[in-house]
Amino acid sequence: MNFQIQDTNHINLTVALPAEAKTLRKIFGLMRRQPVESMPIYTGNGIHLCVTGPGASAASLGVQLLNSITPAGVRTLWLNSGICGHGSLPVGESLLVDRVIDQERDRNWSLQTRLPIAAITGPLSCVQTPASVYQQDMAYDMESAGFIESVNTIDGTESITIIKIVSDNPDQPSRGISTKLIHDLFEKQISLIRDLVEQLQHHA
Repeated sequence: MNFQIQDTNHINLTVALPAEAKTLRKIFGLMRRQPVESMPIYTGNGIHLCVTGPGASAASLGVQLLNSITPAGVRTLWLNSGICGHGSLPVGESLLVDRVIDQERDRNWSLQTRLPIAAITGPLSCVQTPASVYQQDMAYDMESAGFIESVNTIDGTESITIIKIVSDNPDQPSRGISTKLIHDLFEKQISLIRDLVEQLQHHA
């Protein structure tokens, strides 16, 4: 089924890895933007998707690049997705983030999670390397602090949504993550992500 929208908000979407982007590109009908940018950007149906590469600095640069090509005069919402580690949730579970914690600089940002989607909510800690020690109710990624800090300077945190899919936990550590696993995780959660994007597109 093709994804089509009309008269809606513009979505700037970032992921770190090509494997995270593959299913999103297919389901939202996104095509590679030309001319080629410093980071891969895919566009279509009111969405710009940037594949930033791993790390907070890369995520920040991806936000700045998306902002530079965002059409003038449109209402823009920002979405970050990707995999995360978690101290207690099973692999494959989705997490709608309500707080981002920057471990390196001891900063944090709260996020609104008022959209009605079937996902657990909870905090996300941004770390410099994949987590090897997991706190019970904490998620871990490497991009969220750079993403949220940069978007906050452009549009404020009220424009931000972050949804993650658990790829590792104490029973299945991060060394087991593969491209196939990431692709399979996104395939299993694509209906939820699609619902989220549709709600953002029409969010007043």
